[in-house]
Amino acid sequence: MFYSDKPIMSNVDDQLSRGGFAKLLAQALINLNSADTFSVGLYGKWGSGKTSLINMMLNEIEEQQRSICEENRFIVVHFDPWNFSEANQLLSQFFIRLSNEFRSKGDKNLSKIGEALETYSDAFDLAEGIPVVGGILALLGKKGATALGKKMKKGSDEKDILKQKEYVISLLKKQVRKILVVIDDIDRLNNEQIRQVFQLITSVAKFPNTIYLLAFDKEIVVKALKKVQEGNGEDYLEKIIQMPIQIPDIQREKLREVLFDQLNLIISEYKDISFQQAHWQRLFEPCVDPFIKNIRDINRLCNSVQFKLTTISSEVDFADMVAISALEVSLPQIYEWIKNNKSILTGELDLSTIGRSKSQKEWYELYDSQIQSLLHSKNEGRDEHDAEIAITFLSRLFPHFGQKVGKIYEVYDLNTFRKNNQIAHSEKFDRYFNLDLDNIGLKKSEIIKALYSLSCEDFRTFLLDRDEKGTSYEFLEEVQAMIPEISPDRAKVMINALLDTSAELDVVSNKNILSMRASSYADYMIIDLIDVVAPTERLFFLSDIIHNTNFSSLQSMANVINMLELGYGRLAAKGEEKGYKKVLSLEELIQLEGAFTQKVKDMLNEYNLFDFGDWRMICYLLERFDSDYAKKYLTDVLNDDKNIVKYLDRSVSVCTGSGTKYEVKEEYKKYLTGDRVLQAIESLKRSGDLFLMPEQIQNKCGAFFLNMSGKLNYHGNIAQFDVDKLLSTWKG
Repeated sequence: MFYSDKPIMSNVDDQLSRGGFAKLLAQALINLNSADTFSVGLYGKWGSGKTSLINMMLNEIEEQQRSICEENRFIVVHFDPWNFSEANQLLSQFFIRLSNEFRSKGDKNLSKIGEALETYSDAFDLAEGIPVVGGILALLGKKGATALGKKMKKGSDEKDILKQKEYVISLLKKQVRKILVVIDDIDRLNNEQIRQVFQLITSVAKFPNTIYLLAFDKEIVVKALKKVQEGNGEDYLEKIIQMPIQIPDIQREKLREVLFDQLNLIISEYKDISFQQAHWQRLFEPCVDPFIKNIRDINRLCNSVQFKLTTISSEVDFADMVAISALEVSLPQIYEWIKNNKSILTGELDLSTIGRSKSQKEWYELYDSQIQSLLHSKNEGRDEHDAEIAITFLSRLFPHFGQKVGKIYEVYDLNTFRKNNQIAHSEKFDRYFNLDLDNIGLKKSEIIKALYSLSCEDFRTFLLDRDEKGTSYEFLEEVQAMIPEISPDRAKVMINALLDTSAELDVVSNKNILSMRASSYADYMIIDLIDVVAPTERLFFLSDIIHNTNFSSLQSMANVINMLELGYGRLAAKGEEKGYKKVLSLEELIQLEGAFTQKVKDMLNEYNLFDFGDWRMICYLLERFDSDYAKKYLTDVLNDDKNIVKYLDRSVSVCTGSGTKYEVKEEYKKYLTGDRVLQAIESLKRSGDLFLMPEQIQNKCGAFFLNMSGKLNYHGNIAQFDVDKLLSTWKG
């Protein structure tokens, strides 16, 4: 539902409790005893509800006069001067409006007044060609002086107009009904038109028994009168307005009630949107409330929010969308600045600090200066506090920025930003401006379904599909952020699926300097998922997985067990505990080692160790958990030439950066000699089997050969160029 800016028509729709003020105003007008022209000024800023107040006041007058006879009731005339651009239009239409109102009452005497008003109006139409003379014709302006008096009747002059006015006045004095002329939105007119309106009521239409209720923003009108009157606009206005009435400020609590009611209606339409009560309470006061000053502000904000949520409600946070929309409506130039400064605000690859060592105070002054410049360059007369409001807004909505400028010091959690689709997360930022659901590769509904509904097999299929589409890493990050909300049973489903899938995930994240594969991220995440399972069930659950594991899952389980070992400072940690959760006790971990070792032995009765994609971790754990068995197994299996060159993966490391390079380590000497490896390479080369093996194995064989031949570069390693050249020679 969208909200119009249409004023309310009666007290029934009064949301701001202004009925009492409208009643007081109505009573004051009814009790006016002046038989002369009387001018009431109703002052209020744009959007303060002047028109709504007038409507309620008129309803109150009608209600209070319902019990008295018709001939004593007010004659109410509404006149909208901003519908007319020319002075003669304004005059003629004003009198036509008055005339029609009098004639519509069905009273002979009032109809006579209506006819006199129309004749008075005609006199002005006929006077278009008269040179500008006297106060009563000044309203026509100099433009009228250039027109030919083709329509003028013989003898028509200023005296004829004055005669018609005197006749109208005499008729109005004879009748007892008060005339209330309401002229609203005067502040919408240009400066010259504003002057014309006031000249109208002080000269041309200065009638007895007539009350003019003039509604406008006093500041705007004073400035306009100052320019066209070449004097003090305030003084001029004081001479005209006999009863100035300032509309009381709207109570902040009432405005908030209206805003909350409208926002509640909006959010009720979007069941899938993220809304966190604590986050809303944290944002409302600094990021929304400062921009809500009247009902118009509320309607504009709610319409903006409603429009945006129509397309993208499921992928944003409600509080963040309300906040950023409030800024867009009130300070659009700051909104544009936000769109262009994602990294500074979210911290993603924030390059602003490179080579710029600044204190928080210095950063504050830098951005405050930028914002001040934006505000003053495009908006003269902007509130002097707007820059401070904008800095506070940015600091609260974007905690990274807040910490940078010293406005907030709290620790923030990127996982929370991610989980709730908050704008402060760099990956969620753009959607608040693009509003394009099609550009979001992974939608919240898909994530929720995967987390809470899919079976283990379906979850596995979904994850592999995400990997094929290049979003598996993103999906795992979303899952990681929501782990605290996952039930133990769902955690078990996901652990099984991840163990069975992670080795197949190929997507690499390059968000940071150090890239990470989705497969590695999945292994790390499994530890956090195990932590969700009840402590008393974890050992049995993991042991059961190992017992029933397949070829692929065992590789991932090896990585998980290694992390558990490092958490206790075991194996490669050499007594220094690493930062992994201790989801098992040390005694339980030792029992898990036994279950894993036995499963590996059982599988090696059926499979070759080198058939495992990540055989190195399995081999590493086997050597530490049962070194005798590992030594015997490897001694036997490394009699095969193909196994020997596969084993080189453990001894030849690859370095990337300024070109690919290889470095040979002496790990192979644990079970082999250099000559034996060269013999295996030569044998496979002659048979052609080497060139049927994966490219990685061929490259490492070439690097090993060059290393043993002493053909190293000056860095002590072997370049890819030299390896390629050698392999080309081997292939003939």
